[in-house]
Amino acid sequence: MARRSSSSREVLLGLLTVEPMSGYDLGQAIRTSIGFFWNESYGQIYPNLKKLAAAGMVTAKTERQKGKPDRQVYSITPGGRAHLEKWLAVEPQPEVPRNELLLKLFFGAQAGPEAVIGYVERMANREKGFLEKFKQIEREMMPQMDRYPDVPYWRMAARFGQLELEARLRWAEETLTALHKMETSRRSRASGKEKRHAGKLHVPHQAS
Repeated sequence: MARRSSSSREVLLGLLTVEPMSGYDLGQAIRTSIGFFWNESYGQIYPNLKKLAAAGMVTAKTERQKGKPDRQVYSITPGGRAHLEKWLAVEPQPEVPRNELLLKLFFGAQAGPEAVIGYVERMANREKGFLEKFKQIEREMMPQMDRYPDVPYWRMAARFGQLELEARLRWAEETLTALHKMETSRRSRASGKEKRHAGKLHVPHQAS
């Protein structure tokens, strides 16, 4: 994936190849379609739409709404399509992963298994929620989108996300099993030390 600084506008252009959308629509489309691997806030979307319009890559049309404020609906121009094609021809830039959970797990010996178990459990619960959303989209939304020529590519990207989530959940299950064993062993050792210590403190004095 290219760096966000050079790809935020291209994300918007790519989504506008599907159909004209407002800034709000684009934000929702990002959240429901590519949100598992890319995110853009409305604070990024609207300024970039203005820049794209100024560059002639999109056009904006005011759409009247009854009982609601007017909205700007954006469409991609031939110039925008040409720019998107040029961007797609550039090799994606590799990312340097940053994962604070793995970082804390790496140094987990300094805190003990109990501290890390909660982190992994909460991560697993989040991933389960994301995976369920994937399955829901596959069941409910994909069949309605078969009219779009982009669908095979959407499915490929979604499959990557699904397999990644499943792998994370398998890892979490294995890791939690190992951590619980370590914590049980730690408590057993600690309990043994306490008993030995208590035994030394209560050694009866033999009569002289």
